[in-house]
Amino acid sequence: MNTMQGYMRENGTLGIRNYILVISTVSCVNSISSKIAQKTGAIAINHEQGCVEFKDDHKRTVLSISSAGKNPNVAGVLVVGLGCEQTSSQPLIRSIEATGKPVEFVRVQDEGGSPEAIQKGIELVEKLQKQASELKRDECSVEGLVVGVQCGGSDWTTAISGNTVIGRMTDLVVKNGGSVLMSEVAGFPGSEHIVAEQAVSHEVGLEVFQMVDELRADFVKDYGQTIEKINPTPGNKAGGITTLVEKSMGNIKKMGSSPIQGLLKLEDKIPYPGLWIVDSRVQGPDQFSTSGFAILGANVTVFSTGRGTPIGNAVMPLIKITGNPKSYQKLNSILDFNAGVVLEGATIEETGEELYKLLLEVASGKQTKSEINENFEFVVPREPKRKVV
Repeated sequence: MNTMQGYMRENGTLGIRNYILVISTVSCVNSISSKIAQKTGAIAINHEQGCVEFKDDHKRTVLSISSAGKNPNVAGVLVVGLGCEQTSSQPLIRSIEATGKPVEFVRVQDEGGSPEAIQKGIELVEKLQKQASELKRDECSVEGLVVGVQCGGSDWTTAISGNTVIGRMTDLVVKNGGSVLMSEVAGFPGSEHIVAEQAVSHEVGLEVFQMVDELRADFVKDYGQTIEKINPTPGNKAGGITTLVEKSMGNIKKMGSSPIQGLLKLEDKIPYPGLWIVDSRVQGPDQFSTSGFAILGANVTVFSTGRGTPIGNAVMPLIKITGNPKSYQKLNSILDFNAGVVLEGATIEETGEELYKLLLEVASGKQTKSEINENFEFVVPREPKRKVV
C-alpha cells in the first residue's frame, strides 16, 4: 500500500487535513483569537511577540506564523490584528494567499473592541469552514508527503524499539518518494561521526560535523559548561538513559539507513524528496522541533516517547508511538502505536511496516490521539542569543 487519500493544493503541494487557523499578528489579541477558535472549532495560533521586536526576532515571528498559514494541511486562515502592532497584516495575508487558499482578516481597533471582533471573526471562520467542507480527497502517491520524526520523554526502550521502528518507516517513506525531516541537533553529539557517514556526499558529512562542533562550542562560550550538563534530561535519566552518547545513539535510529541529502534551515524550502536534517539549534521542549517541521511544510510528525507526552501540533497530526509496552497500556489515551511489541518478539521490519501503514491511514484522514484530545501546540522556535565578544 503506497497510496493515500489527500488534497492536492493549487500550488502543487499535498495536504492531508483541512484545518482552519486563527492567527494572531501580536500577543495583544491572543485571547480574542482563542475565543474565536473555541467558539468555532478552528485552531488558534498564538505567540508571545509581534511588537517591539528587533529585526531578527521579528523576522522569525513572521516566518513562523506565515509558514503555519501556508502549510498544505491548512485550508483557510483568519488573521486577527490589533491595528498598531509591528507585524504588518497585509504582507502576511498576501504571503498566505499566494498558496491559493482563502484568507480573511479582522482588526480589533476597526471593529470597535473585543466583543465585536470576536463576533466578526466567528462569521468569517464559519465562511472558511463552509468552503473547506466542499474540498474532496483524491488518491495520491506518497510523493509529496513530508514526515517529521521526533522523540521526547525518552527512556531505555526508545532506542531499542521506538526509534528503530521509526527508522524502518523512514526508509519506506523515502523509498516511495516522500520526504523525512529530522531535527534535535542537541541530541547528535557523540554520534555525529555515524550521521556524517550516512550523508549523501563528503561535503554534507562535513556540514554535519561543523554543525555539531559549533553547537558544542556555543554551549561552552555562552553558558560556561558543556552540553552534557543538561542533556540527558532528568526524565531521561530516570528512564534509564545514562549519557548523551547513549541518548544520541538512540536518537539517530529514527533516520533509518536512508542517505542524508543535506541540512536545512527553517527559512529554506525542501529542494527535493529524501531524508533531510533540520539545523534548528533551539533550546527548549519538543514543541520547538515539531513547530519547526510545520514551518518547513511537514504534513505529519511521527513522535517516539518512552515515558509519554500529550503534545500535538496546530497544523499537523502527531502519530505518537512508544517502544515501552507498559507505557502504551498506561497511556493509551495519548499514544497511537505500540512499538514495544519488538521487545516481546515482533521483528523491527514487520513493526516498521505496520507503522508505515498507520502513517498512510492518518494521511488519508484517520485521526490521531493528539487531534482527538485537541492538543494543538505551536511555538515560535527561537534560537538562543549569542554573546557578543
